Amino acid sequence: MLSKIKPIQQTKTKVLLMTFLLFYFLVCTFSTLAVYQVQNNQHHAIEAFNFNDQQLENYAKVPTLSSGHLVRLDTADEEYSRQLIITNSRWSLNFSQPLYLVLTSPLFLVFTFMLLLTALALREYMQRQLNALLKSWQKLESWANLSLIHGTTQAVPMDNISTETDAIILAIHQLQQRIHENVASDISSDQSIRASALLDQETHIGNRAFFDNRLQAFIKGEDAQGAVLLIQFKEIEVVQSLYGYQQAMSLLSTLIQVTKQRLEDHPSYFLARHSDYELSVLLPGVYIPEVKKFSDRLLKNLQAVVTPIGINSDEFIHIGISYFSHEQAPYQIMSEADMALRSAQLQGPSQWFMFEAGELEEVKAQGSLKWRTLLSSAIANNGFVIFFQPIIACDNTKVLHHEVLSKVRDKKGNLISARVFLPMAKKCGLTVKMDLLILEQVCRVLAQEKKLQDDCSINVAIDSLLSNGFGEQFLAIVNKFPGVAGRLMMEVSEYQLVNHLKELQPVIASLSAAGIRIVADKVGQYVVSAHYLNVYPIYAMKLHSSIVIDIDKKTENQVFIQSLKTLAAPKNIAIYALGVEKQSEWRLLVQLGLKGGQGHFFTEPVAQVAKAIQLG
Repeated sequence: MLSKIKPIQQTKTKVLLMTFLLFYFLVCTFSTLAVYQVQNNQHHAIEAFNFNDQQLENYAKVPTLSSGHLVRLDTADEEYSRQLIITNSRWSLNFSQPLYLVLTSPLFLVFTFMLLLTALALREYMQRQLNALLKSWQKLESWANLSLIHGTTQAVPMDNISTETDAIILAIHQLQQRIHENVASDISSDQSIRASALLDQETHIGNRAFFDNRLQAFIKGEDAQGAVLLIQFKEIEVVQSLYGYQQAMSLLSTLIQVTKQRLEDHPSYFLARHSDYELSVLLPGVYIPEVKKFSDRLLKNLQAVVTPIGINSDEFIHIGISYFSHEQAPYQIMSEADMALRSAQLQGPSQWFMFEAGELEEVKAQGSLKWRTLLSSAIANNGFVIFFQPIIACDNTKVLHHEVLSKVRDKKGNLISARVFLPMAKKCGLTVKMDLLILEQVCRVLAQEKKLQDDCSINVAIDSLLSNGFGEQFLAIVNKFPGVAGRLMMEVSEYQLVNHLKELQPVIASLSAAGIRIVADKVGQYVVSAHYLNVYPIYAMKLHSSIVIDIDKKTENQVFIQSLKTLAAPKNIAIYALGVEKQSEWRLLVQLGLKGGQGHFFTEPVAQVAKAIQLG
């Protein structure tokens, strides 16, 4: 932005210069006119003598006239002189030109020098006065320029404000405070809405609706598998009758904390209060041996909690487990978990129970060594296959961009989905290599396939983003393919953006500066603060499928989307929906004003019809 202060200073300097030039011109003019007048007076004086030619000749020999440079009495014409003819004679007075006399006068040269010094001194004085007068305006302009450059409103400077600008600066400061208060209020309201709709108000963990949404969304995923645990503390009812409600809730809170501590090794878990004294846990992507080991340890930790006198600690805890795959419906999973819980209770002492889940999951549950061998071979031989799934615009059903999905081929040539191999890649420490390899594949496809004009979004694991030098490696790959950076988006889970706010800021900033657009993924999966929208340069937000499924029947999820739009609109952040499967869902999402959607409603399962590209 061009400075508005500098032209003011230049204008003041020009005015001063023009004033002195005008004064100098007037002095020259009047001095020249004065010389003219003196020469004319001298000419009139000689004519008054009425000399004849002989007398004029004698008068011309006077030393002051014959040898002077200012005036001469002569009969000849002189070039470059002012000639005044003597009436009735052949003689004339030849004077030096008045302007020449003025400009070459020592007195006038001294005057010119003094005037120049005065002008310079006055200019310097006025410059200092003007700088002092405009200092506050310069600070205000610098604040405005910085705000435009950084794209965010900087804090207005409040130090040493002048009377000329204090009203403006104070007004801006008050407006900034109001805006910040409104943003904080919007964030607080958004978090409150999320909490009231999806959190249990007494224990501050998810409620039953929260858990049902997450399970329903998770089971929709391709190759989904995991376990649901129902944990019942039946004896807490006895605690409440003997010691009161507060004591019962205190004990329940302690048991919840112990459960959370045991779940720390499973960062993608979901924990909810299923009923008064019953908890539900969803463990995505685990295998039967892991579930058994986890259940043994959880039961041991819970039994270590001290219970009040009069409570039968031997029959205090019962856990029912349902191990499931994507082929099962949510109600079947919960029904199996409930039946398992009843079986555990029927057997008496505190314990866990799980029905046999079949042989399919046993086959898939390969050991870490086999997974490392498979994934290392895939990385070495480029055994990953990438697919493109479109995000469709709400207003015209055009493709906005494509999300990149990936699978890996096993030794038999079968494709294994990311939901299955990603947890093992993390366990084997291969996440970074895998993410960079898939990135390079996508860049190569975008660079080689000119007809593929749409932009693409890729998912990057949090382990990769937090690893040293990942941002530089990422950009080094992108820079090998000119023109690709502007067509790339990176999807990062909202939960990770919030939980690693300080750690992710530098790498997100560097990637964004290079033209990579940032998409907050899985928005609404967890109840978190929306403050991250004020920290990261978020381009778009993608709703978690648990918010989208049956949205036309879930008022609380519609309210959540409306609150999210309130936060996103001032920042021009687009909102997309993931997991759209029905016409009724899509119709309501369009009414809610979302920008786009993604799901099987628009396309068949990606594995069947999406374009697969494998680069050898």
